[in-house]
Amino acid sequence: MNGFFKRMSLAPKGLRYKLVIAFSLMSIIPILACAYIIFSHNFPMVGELISVAVVVIISVVISILGLVLARGMVDPVINMAIEAKMIASGQFDKEISVRADDEVGILGDSINTMTQKIRLNLDELKSFSQRTKELNVEIHKKVLALSSLLQIGDLIATGSTNLDAVLELSVQKVAMILDGGFCVFYMIPKEESNEFLPKAYSNIQEETLLDIIVKKGEGLLGRLIEEKKLFIIDNTTKMTRDVEEFKSSNNIKNMLVIPIYSGRKNFGLLVVGNKQDDYRYRIDDLDLIKVFAKQITIAIENDIWIKKSEELSIKDDLTDLYSKSYVLSRLDEEIRRAIFYQRPCSFILFSIDNFDSLREKRGELVTEDVIKRVAKLIRDNTTPVGKAARISGKEFGMLLPEKNKREAAHIAEDIRKQIEAANFSREGSLKITVSGGVSENPIDGSTQEDLFRKATELLANAKSMGKNRVVA
Repeated sequence: MNGFFKRMSLAPKGLRYKLVIAFSLMSIIPILACAYIIFSHNFPMVGELISVAVVVIISVVISILGLVLARGMVDPVINMAIEAKMIASGQFDKEISVRADDEVGILGDSINTMTQKIRLNLDELKSFSQRTKELNVEIHKKVLALSSLLQIGDLIATGSTNLDAVLELSVQKVAMILDGGFCVFYMIPKEESNEFLPKAYSNIQEETLLDIIVKKGEGLLGRLIEEKKLFIIDNTTKMTRDVEEFKSSNNIKNMLVIPIYSGRKNFGLLVVGNKQDDYRYRIDDLDLIKVFAKQITIAIENDIWIKKSEELSIKDDLTDLYSKSYVLSRLDEEIRRAIFYQRPCSFILFSIDNFDSLREKRGELVTEDVIKRVAKLIRDNTTPVGKAARISGKEFGMLLPEKNKREAAHIAEDIRKQIEAANFSREGSLKITVSGGVSENPIDGSTQEDLFRKATELLANAKSMGKNRVVA
């Protein structure tokens, strides 16, 4: 029953439907009045009939006018409700049409004002959201850059990684600072040289940048090295002839050039850029790239000091043999003495066979133990006036004054056999072999460079012939 009355109720119906019902109800009264007049009276006279017709017409006109007036009040409300519903669904670019200054017009203006405020607030939210995304991207880039700086710092601090690896990592991280960035580092190959060559690079698309030889004081890059000052090429740069020529010849859109130096020493030149048109470098990007440039400077200085300390060091820490620099300097002295007294002087270069495979399979601790035991066997077979040295990770040298090539080869062969016969594992069995090359003054040269180079060549021959042998 309740459902029936609810369906018959006008509550859920629209205003137009209710307006039709209201008009129908309003029209009943004049229609009933006219019907009463018509059926309750006789109209013998034409005049009376006309009067009744006039009354009926007036009643109908009044009803129609009432409907028009009602529609004039209801239609704006209906249209406003439709437009308000569209606004509520998210179409905030819509506006309610206001054609009157009455209460309905005031309501429409109020809704339009609220819609405009909502639209402005949404625009601000979108702008804030976009800015938040940009900030998140920048924060992420800075975190990655900081992580990269720490990684480079760790490599420098350990001193176990060579300079090339540090430079490669540095230019890769610098290139990533800029969107679509590239980076190339030009470095002086020797301290006495005046030319700077590409040493490390990342994301280089223009091969001409890798063909450049920078000469100090010559050309744009050469002058920047000499002046030791940062130089920026972007949309704020006043273009000169040499800058325009460099850009066009290397297809450069923008570029940042940072000389790498310490005191009076020029180490190199860091060139960074990207392919974006009308680009301008930001202060925070410049500051970050400068920090990387400083890290590169520290890495180069650290490498120089390590090499100097190795040159000054007499003994190798692991094996207690002499260092390479020391034994080569002594070799030079012994060669001069041998030439003066017309006496022989020989040099032996040993190398552990399959060294990399040994390290990979047995690990660092076993490898170090092998190196120390090989070093002991070589030291035990050194003559009283001879000297044994560790040349590199897997190479050893023996300086043998007063020994000719035949005598030195005999000593080298005895050492090779002792190493081959030894067991290098305290648990189980581990066999190690070595190859050797023997050179002599003056047969193979009259300088330590000559003897060392010849021994290296003969060692390579021993390796190519199947290893575990000595070639003299």
